[in-house]
Amino acid sequence: MAKKSLMVLLLVLFASTSYAAIEIYDFTDSSYQARYKDVGGKLRCPKCENQSIADSNSPSAYDMRQELYRLLEEGKTDAQIYDFMVNRFGDYVLYEPPMRKDTWLLWYLPPILVVLGLVLAFYLAASRRSANSISKLSISERQLR
Repeated sequence: MAKKSLMVLLLVLFASTSYAAIEIYDFTDSSYQARYKDVGGKLRCPKCENQSIADSNSPSAYDMRQELYRLLEEGKTDAQIYDFMVNRFGDYVLYEPPMRKDTWLLWYLPPILVVLGLVLAFYLAASRRSANSISKLSISERQLR
């Protein structure tokens, strides 16, 4: 019984390592390898939560990596690759969405909210200081104000 359990355990362990296979691509040009890593790191996996296609193990990220390899081998530029992926998956696939009329809120709202938060914090701090200084005055001094 112990031998059978050991065999099942070893089978499960060895079978699980087959899922950790590393993808190897043979590029015809050595510069494609660096571009593959760069572009793959800038494209978001559409099925994963905030993972690039380079970091994700999902089937859709695998398909996108294969497509990226194919496009690089065809001699496409980075801009052409991004355009292809955006046409296929939408702007969501880009970590840095383009600046357009429909995306201006994504670009300008965070800095505007930070500035408004700082203004509000300074206003509240100033009003508390003035309220504290008024409360320290005597009744006759308060009436003069």
